[in-house]
Amino acid sequence: MNRRRVVTISVLVACVALGWEIGGADRFGKRPFETEEAVRLRLHFAEVEREMLSRDISDLTPAQRVARAEQIEQLRRYSAQGAFPRNTYHPGKRTPYFRDARGNLCAMAFLIAASGRGDIVDHIARNRNYAFVPDLIDEPGLAEWLRDHGLTVKEAARIQPAYGGEPSNDPDPSAGYVAASAVATGLSGLSMVWNARSMDRLAGHRTRGALGFVSGGINLALGFAKVGTEGQQVFGIWNLAVGAGAVILGARAMTARPKSAMSAAPLWIVPVVSAGKRLGLGFQARYRF
Repeated sequence: MNRRRVVTISVLVACVALGWEIGGADRFGKRPFETEEAVRLRLHFAEVEREMLSRDISDLTPAQRVARAEQIEQLRRYSAQGAFPRNTYHPGKRTPYFRDARGNLCAMAFLIAASGRGDIVDHIARNRNYAFVPDLIDEPGLAEWLRDHGLTVKEAARIQPAYGGEPSNDPDPSAGYVAASAVATGLSGLSMVWNARSMDRLAGHRTRGALGFVSGGINLALGFAKVGTEGQQVFGIWNLAVGAGAVILGARAMTARPKSAMSAAPLWIVPVVSAGKRLGLGFQARYRF
């Protein structure tokens, strides 16, 4: 493999990777919603822990202090595990979930259950699953549990976060995705115009084929990043179609040789394009005995 081909392939791989990163801004390249939520919640729990540790607890009994220290340790453990509820029923807004559909508990529910009072958790989850702690203080056993563990209602309210609902339909791609698609589509279109020529006219113009490979590869990466994304399928399909055309014609240009040279070869395979009512793309092969 000559140096020019190595450089071309390296540039193609790098550009496809770049396109995948840009194209996946909402799906692959960017941290997913669940990860963003986990980061936010862990920061919240770290702040709550600092507030709890700084509180004057001289008015608590020794038993309450021990129980309180255990709850702070449990909160730290809960944050590290990261099994947070997912807001599946209230998209677009933050809502408390005592227990989600998968069985994951909110921080307060986790602390209560870990202390052996899963009955309190079950009752609240069945009857008032989306309520804030101050509204739940009349639930049987909750006020007594807070008192026995040295926690105030205000602290419990701080421990219990509201969980963000992932938008269920976001039809607008990011500005970076739109810009990358526009540039890649322009370059791919230009390369297809250049490369949709006879093999004799393409012979010796491998740079144009490389342009089709690179720009088409970016389009393909951008397309794969959006296919299957609700409200953004059209962007993915467009980029896939443009990218496939540019890559096939680019491959054809990269392998183009004059007819005289092809006639002397015992076997040759080249991409072909046919123009009619519809643009046809494929491969042609010939073997000479």
